[in-house]
Amino acid sequence: MKEVVSMWKNTRMIILVALSAAIYAAFLIVFKGGIVIVPGITEIRPANVFPPVFGLLFGPAGAWGAAIGNLIGDLFGGTLGPGSIFGFFGNFFLGFVPYKMWGATWGLVKKGDMAQNVNSIQKIIAFEIVAFVAAAACAITIAWYLDLAGMVPFAFLALVITFNNFLAAVVVGPILVALLYPRVKRWGLVWTDIMDVKDVAAGFAKGLGATLMTIAAVGGLIVGVLVATGAAGQQAFGFAGESGKAAVWLVVLPFLILLVVSGVMLSGREQFEEE
Repeated sequence: MKEVVSMWKNTRMIILVALSAAIYAAFLIVFKGGIVIVPGITEIRPANVFPPVFGLLFGPAGAWGAAIGNLIGDLFGGTLGPGSIFGFFGNFFLGFVPYKMWGATWGLVKKGDMAQNVNSIQKIIAFEIVAFVAAAACAITIAWYLDLAGMVPFAFLALVITFNNFLAAVVVGPILVALLYPRVKRWGLVWTDIMDVKDVAAGFAKGLGATLMTIAAVGGLIVGVLVATGAAGQQAFGFAGESGKAAVWLVVLPFLILLVVSGVMLSGREQFEEE
């Protein structure tokens, strides 16, 4: 995760953080008064198409932009509260996962063609995979904390956030990447055009890292929901059941730790190969 810190010494990356955060926050605020799913917590969020796209194109700047943009959206959208703390971390993962996994998606993104575009069926599939893993990573991070705090049951919220995030990206995401990439590349604003490879984490066991990141996010979602609906008597499609159960907290925590560990294992350096 070296580049998550080292990017802050680069002025252009900082500008991309501000740009990503501003666009994301603006669209979040516009739709705050739309279809509310959990009052004060979440609503239908078309804006969630931006973090995976910005994460892919802008790398760590897109991840920080998603985290900061969500916080700004909460602040000016009237939903700032205890959940905003882990909303920050959850949205960070929404932008972090796509760029970290892009070069390690089990051969879908070929060596020698690591460009952050969707110019093949394989790359479109890769984008959908990383977008779904990112959506689940964001969901379990936020839902774990809010369940622990006794605010919202994990089972319902984790599923809502996952599919809310993914549905925003599944169709519009590849279209947005296809539209933005040529312009961003021409302007020299793709993150691999800006950062020095030495400032990016080398990683290790990258193929395994991608697999473990998928297990951490999707496995944490599935196992967490199963335990929540069982031990805590929660409902996957409603607020019934008790939140704040230790069983839910304990079973999801290892997956969150694995999410961080797999992030350390993955690199991003392979995307510099054609630069």
